[in-house]
Amino acid sequence: MIIEKIELENFLCYSGNVELKFKEGLNVVIGDNGYGKSKLYDAFYWVLYDQTFSSELKRFQYTKETKSNLISDKAKFEVENGRINSRVSITFLNDRNQDCYTLERKYSVNKINGETIESNDSEFIIWKREYLYSKSRIVSDEEEKKRILNNIMPVNIKDYLWFQGEQVESIIDFNNQDTLTKAINVLSNIKRYDEIKEIAINCVKAVNNEYDKEVKRLSKDSDKSESLSSQKEIINRKIETQLDEERELKKNLARAEEKINEILTKIDDASKIRDFQNKKKNAIKNLESLTNELEIEQIGFHRKMFKNKWLLKGTTFLHDSYSKLYDEYVQEKLKSETAEIIKSEHLKELNKKLQSRLPINVPEPIHVKRMLQDEWCYVCDREAKKGSEAFEKIESLLRIPESEDIKNKVRNFDFSLDLKKLYHVSLGLNQWIQNIDDNINETLLKIRDLNLKIRDIRNELEKIEEDIQKIISVTSLNPDEANNILSTYYIQKKYEDDFREKLNNLNQTLELNRQNLSSIEVELASLVTGTIPEYLTAKKQILRDFEAIAINTRERVFDKLIIQLENEANIHYSEMTTGNRSTKGQIKLKRKINGNYMPEIIDSDGNTLLGTNTSNLIMVKLSVIMAIISAKSDSGENYTLITDAPTSVFGEDYTFGFCKTISKVYKQSIVMSKEFYNNQKLRNELLTNHEIKIGKVYTVIPTILESERSNRNNLITQVHALN
Repeated sequence: MIIEKIELENFLCYSGNVELKFKEGLNVVIGDNGYGKSKLYDAFYWVLYDQTFSSELKRFQYTKETKSNLISDKAKFEVENGRINSRVSITFLNDRNQDCYTLERKYSVNKINGETIESNDSEFIIWKREYLYSKSRIVSDEEEKKRILNNIMPVNIKDYLWFQGEQVESIIDFNNQDTLTKAINVLSNIKRYDEIKEIAINCVKAVNNEYDKEVKRLSKDSDKSESLSSQKEIINRKIETQLDEERELKKNLARAEEKINEILTKIDDASKIRDFQNKKKNAIKNLESLTNELEIEQIGFHRKMFKNKWLLKGTTFLHDSYSKLYDEYVQEKLKSETAEIIKSEHLKELNKKLQSRLPINVPEPIHVKRMLQDEWCYVCDREAKKGSEAFEKIESLLRIPESEDIKNKVRNFDFSLDLKKLYHVSLGLNQWIQNIDDNINETLLKIRDLNLKIRDIRNELEKIEEDIQKIISVTSLNPDEANNILSTYYIQKKYEDDFREKLNNLNQTLELNRQNLSSIEVELASLVTGTIPEYLTAKKQILRDFEAIAINTRERVFDKLIIQLENEANIHYSEMTTGNRSTKGQIKLKRKINGNYMPEIIDSDGNTLLGTNTSNLIMVKLSVIMAIISAKSDSGENYTLITDAPTSVFGEDYTFGFCKTISKVYKQSIVMSKEFYNNQKLRNELLTNHEIKIGKVYTVIPTILESERSNRNNLITQVHALN
């Protein structure tokens, strides 16, 4: 069936009455985020399933939970008293017999003096119109309603026809091996083969029980036969338990293998991220070391003003001046010392003369000083005026010993040792001063080199961070996941090895139990007296053959369907990725140890492509979904695809490839998309490219901006047809 139109009345952001008509081919509803595309998807879903999607809760809610939130705010605002309806109707056309069905769902509330009286449930009506008679009637029979709904949207294929972009992950979940098995069940009558297989197994059990009873009845040793039968029953129970364990181990092994495969697709990127992280850590460590060294050097620059005597820069003239003064001092000192020596010699001569007259300091100095003060010689009792010869003779009696006189002169006036020390210090400093310019230049060069190294490391860190972000954006791995991925791989590998070892041990035990069971059956047969009826032996053999045929047929049909699904998926995958130049490979549905199949991307040599980007993985999932539909189309059944934002993670090339492919796979599709809203070039190609079987194209635009929607009492969503 295809959808002719959808009519909305006061549903969510669609105030008033809105109608969108659709045709066969690709129908597109274009709008920016928050413009009402998802609400239109909700309208389709609400009619059939009485549910709408809650963005806040991330789940579908029934009408009894949503209630008046389904009704346009504008409609509720404008009515003070009275009844307000929210209604959506979808008209389907059965293109085989031209029957027309209109499915309508309505929710009503009453407002009394501004207060809203809620209802609990919605009303659902199906109208059927046969074109031959051009009149509609309400379908009241519940069984007929169920048949119509199942014809419009069979439960087993709903997930592959009506979905939002984020649901693709769960519809074809690469971590859940059962999803492909479920898809195979949709494609075929494989359940019938499963039923036949189950019947065959039960028949074999029944005939074995019948045969064992006959063997027991004909036994010549009933006690031994009873004992052997008990042993056989115990072994059979063990085998059944071990078969359950085997299935569980195979399931766990397959899960471990899948996790390993999932890790392997990321391990290269994880290794790159880990290497970049290590480079980043080393760069940060070097940066810290250089920054500390620069800080020390900058602080040391000021200390070197004193430590390296940079303050003396340009003071060599002081040393030259001091050297000249010191030289003059030394010369003057030599002259002074020479004069002192001469004077000393003169005093010696004088002392010799005095020594011949009187001893030194005789008379005593105190008496001599009194005579000088009184200018009178009390020895000879006569006058001795100051300046006279007599006065001088008396004064000469006050004599100081030669050695004491020289010591006092040296002690009071000789600075030669201090001045000499200062000269040598100045001489040493002069050598420092001559090297100060080189020392300053060397320090400045070192600071400049440190700054250059710090700049280079910072540039390196920026480049490393850019590389990390590029890998993260492509692989959806974050650094923590990348750091843990290798350890996770080894853990999962150990799980895999443990499960495989347990499975091998279990198989050996199973084989041993089967041998023991066979031995017991042989021993039981040896106790038989007489002949087991031929019909029973033949029946047992025939049913065993029937069981083998049923199992093998089921597997053969299943494998054939897998090949068909794989071929169909690759056709769609190739078409969708034609415009993109990245490595895309081919889809391979690989059989797991537990019998399920999982999609892999392989190269032309059959090797698994690791590190496949997110867009390609989504493409693989969408390809498998389309393969389920296109493979089933052989039955002549046609269904409409309705999907919201399936291309949100694609590039432009992928978006166009997706649209081109679904226009071929589905007789009719209705796609809500943002990608064509701002990209006028992509929109023009959508409308004009002859490779796309285009239906109707609409834009949805609200009358107020999303940023102003705190009050939506005047919100109207306008719908404009572009073709």
